[in-house]
Amino acid sequence: MFADEYFLFPIVALAFVGGMVLLCRWAFSRPRGGSLVRRTDHAPADRDTFGLLVDVKTASTYNEARVSVSMLKDLGIRATAARTNDGWSVYVWPADEASARGFLDAS
Repeated sequence: MFADEYFLFPIVALAFVGGMVLLCRWAFSRPRGGSLVRRTDHAPADRDTFGLLVDVKTASTYNEARVSVSMLKDLGIRATAARTNDGWSVYVWPADEASARGFLDAS
């Protein structure tokens, strides 16, 4: 009986590890295969779907938005750009909204 446990444990452990490998291969596969972790929807989002971030400027091109983000980051304001239904929006945290709007309106 004791020898059966030594024989059964490695088989169960290998089956478990094999199952985990298959699950991870499926979860992290390419988007066309149905990945669980990668976003496959590349459509623009609504402007109000970015949680706590506040929209301070909407640009028509990606380059305009990145220039605005770069200028804000040079001032020490944390900013990012995202593609929305209205174009490319520049987002900042609520605490930085007033200073970001003031700087972007002045430039």
